[in-house]
Amino acid sequence: MNDAQARARWALLFGNFVIGTGVLAPAGLINELGSAFAVDVATAGSLIGYGAAILCIEAPLLAFATNRLDRRVLLTAALVLYAMGHLLSAFAPSFAVLLAVRLAMVAGAAVFTPQAASAISLFIAPEHRAGSVAFIFLGWSVALAVGVPLVSLFGAHFGWSATYLVLAAASLVATLVVFATVPSGLFTPPLSVAAWRAVFTNRKVQLLLVVTCVFIAGQFTEYPFIAARLKSEAGADASTIAISFAVYGLAGVVSSMIAAAAIDRLGGPGTTRVSLVFVILGLLIWSLGGASVLLAGVGLAIWGAGAGPSVAAQQARLIAADPNAASATVALNTSLLYAGQAIGTSLGGWTLSSGHADRSGVIAVTLIAIALLVSIVTQRRFSA
Repeated sequence: MNDAQARARWALLFGNFVIGTGVLAPAGLINELGSAFAVDVATAGSLIGYGAAILCIEAPLLAFATNRLDRRVLLTAALVLYAMGHLLSAFAPSFAVLLAVRLAMVAGAAVFTPQAASAISLFIAPEHRAGSVAFIFLGWSVALAVGVPLVSLFGAHFGWSATYLVLAAASLVATLVVFATVPSGLFTPPLSVAAWRAVFTNRKVQLLLVVTCVFIAGQFTEYPFIAARLKSEAGADASTIAISFAVYGLAGVVSSMIAAAAIDRLGGPGTTRVSLVFVILGLLIWSLGGASVLLAGVGLAIWGAGAGPSVAAQQARLIAADPNAASATVALNTSLLYAGQAIGTSLGGWTLSSGHADRSGVIAVTLIAIALLVSIVTQRRFSA
C-alpha cells in the first residue's frame, strides 16, 4: 500500500467518524433536546428512529441511482449535504423542523458509509480489502468513543444548537479531506436490475443481512437511551454520562483495531461470532446494573468491545460473498443496519413510554442471541 492509498483510507475513516457522530448525536443530546423542545425521552429518541427508517430505504435506492457516478464526487457531495443539514439543524425553531431537516440530511449518511466501503475495494489490493474495510469503519468506533461523548459534554455546557454548528464544521472538513485524497475515476461495476435481483435472492446474502438487522436492533433497544437511564436511575451528571459513552466507545475502538489486524486471519464469521458473545455479556451486565454507575460502566465496556468489530466484520463477509456486487451488498447491509436502528429505537421507546422499561434488557439480549444463532447457521451452511 502506497502513501496516497494510506491517506485516502484515513480520509474515509474520518468521513465515517463525522457520519457516525452525526447519526448518533441525538443519543448524546437526548436530555438537552427533551428540555429545549418540551418532549419526552421517547420522542427525542425518534430522531434516531425515524432517521434510521429513512436511511434504511435510501441506502439501496441511492446506491442504484448513483451507480455510474465517480466515487470521489459522490462521497464529497454526500458530505456537503450532511454539512448543510447540521447547519440548518442548529437554527431549528421547533422539534418538528429539527426532525424534518434530519430526515432530509440523512441521505448523506445513506450514501457515504456503504459507498466508502465499495470505493476502497476499487483501489486497494484484494489481499488487503477486508482489513481496509475494517479500518475505515474504525471511524464509527471513534465516533462512539470520542464523537458522542464530546457531543454529550458539549451539549450540556454550550447547548444543542452550538453542538450542531460544530458538527456542520466537522462535516465541511471531512468534505475537503475526502475530495483531496480519494482518487478520481473510481467507478463500481454497473449493476442492472437483474444483478440487484440476484443479490436480493442470494440466500447467503439474505442470512448475513438478517444477522446485521437483528443484532443492531438488539443494541439500539438500549443505546439511544443510555444518557436518559444513567440520569434517571443512577443520578449521573453530564460528565459521568460523557465518560460512560467514552468507555463504551473506547472499548469499541480498541477491539476494532484488534479486529482490523486479525480479521484476515480469523475471518469474518469468527470475528462476528466473538463480537456478538461480548455484546450479549455486556448487555446483561448493563441491564442488571440498576443504579450502579460502576456496573453500568463495566457492562458498557464489554458491550462496546463486541459492538465495535461486528459491523465491519459483516461488511467484509458480504464483500467476500459477491465481490462484483460489493456496492449493492454493502448498501443493503447499511440499509438493514439502519432498519435495525429504527426497530430497536422503537422497541426501546415503547418500553419507556408504556412503563415496561425493565423489559428492554431482555428484549435486547434475546435479539443478539438470535443474531448469533443465525450467524453460526450461515457459516456452517455457506462457510461465510
